[in-house]
Amino acid sequence: MPPRRTHADRRGAFALRAAAPAAAALLLACACGARAATWRSTWTAPGAAFQGAARESFEAARAALDAGRRSEALERLRRLQGEAPGNLEVGAWVQDLEALLLEAGVDVFAPRFTLSADPPDDVLRRAYGAGAADAPTAPSLVLAARAETDVIAALSALDRALELDPTSAWAHYGRAHVLLADRTRVDRWTVARTALERALELDPGHLRARRLEAWMAGQEGDRDGAERLLARWLDVVEDDARVARSDYVDALLDFAHHLLLRGETGRAVRILEDLEGEAHARPRRLMLLTVARQEAGDVLAALETALAAQAASRGTVLPLVQEALLQELFLDAPEEADARWAEIAAATRDARGISELIQGVRARVRLERRSLK
Repeated sequence: MPPRRTHADRRGAFALRAAAPAAAALLLACACGARAATWRSTWTAPGAAFQGAARESFEAARAALDAGRRSEALERLRRLQGEAPGNLEVGAWVQDLEALLLEAGVDVFAPRFTLSADPPDDVLRRAYGAGAADAPTAPSLVLAARAETDVIAALSALDRALELDPTSAWAHYGRAHVLLADRTRVDRWTVARTALERALELDPGHLRARRLEAWMAGQEGDRDGAERLLARWLDVVEDDARVARSDYVDALLDFAHHLLLRGETGRAVRILEDLEGEAHARPRRLMLLTVARQEAGDVLAALETALAAQAASRGTVLPLVQEALLQELFLDAPEEADARWAEIAAATRDARGISELIQGVRARVRLERRSLK
C-alpha cells in the first residue's frame, strides 16, 4: 500500500468484492501466534457517523457502484452527503467517484465548474479548494486537502481543519498520509507516526488509519506486527461497504507476502489460490503464487503460474526472471533459461528504473558466464 494515492491511482477501486472464505479462515490463526489487536469498527464514529437509515443508503449506493451504475451511485452518495455534510466517509467516496468520472470525461461539477484542458486532478483540486474557501469547515478542509496535489498546500488545509476541530481523527490521519509523501523531510516517518497515533486515539476503529498502521509497520521491518495488524484489519472489514474491493485484495496480498517471508508457504498458497479470477493486482498475485508454489516444491505449477504472470505483466521483466530461474535451477533446462535471460537483457537495454536495470545486469552476467563455459 503506498503512503498516499492520487485519484488516478484509485482506478478500479470500486469493483464488487467477492467472498474469500479460505483466506478469511486463515487470517487470525496465522498471525504469528500473537494476540490480535482488540479494536472494533463502528458506524457511529465522529466525523463518519451513519444515523438512521444512512447506512442502508450508503450500502445501496455502493451496490449501484459495484454494478457499474456510476451516475446513480454518485447521485445517491451526494444525496447522503447533503443530509450529513460532516460525514467524511461519504465525502471521500463522493470525491473518489467524482475523480473516476472526471477521468472518463464526465463533467461532474457543471454548471459551477466545467471541464477544461486541465488534468482531472487539477479540476478536482480547484472545485474542492473553492468549496473550502466558501465554507471553511473541518470536513471541507479535509476534503480539500485530500484533493490537493501539493504537499505544502495539503498540510496547510489540514492544519486549518485542526484549528477548527482539534479532535478530527480524519484530519490527523490525513496529516499522516501527507507527511509520508513529503520526501523532503528527514523526520517524515516520526511525525507521520505521531499524527497516525493521534488519529487512532481519537477513533480506534478508523478503518483507513488502521490500514495505514499495518502498512507502516511492514515498511519499518516489523513483520510480526504488520502481519498481526493486517490479520485484524482483514477480519474486521470483511463485507464492510466502506472498504473497496481493491483495498481488500491489496491487503490480502500483503498478508500472503508476510506469510511467505515467514515460511508459511502452504497458507500463502491457499490465500492466493482462493483469489483465482480476481482482476485487481493480478500480476502481483501471480508472482507471489509463483514463488509460493516454487517454495512448496511444485515446480511445474510454479512455471505455469510464471507464464500466466508474464501474460498479465506486459512491459515488466520479473515474470521472465522467475521463469528463467525455474528453467535453470529446477528443470535443468539451460537452453530455455538462456532464451529467457536473452529476452530480459533485450527488454532492459534502455531501462531507467532501478529494478529493471538490476535485472538487466543480472541477465547479461548470466549469459556471459554461460558463454565462458
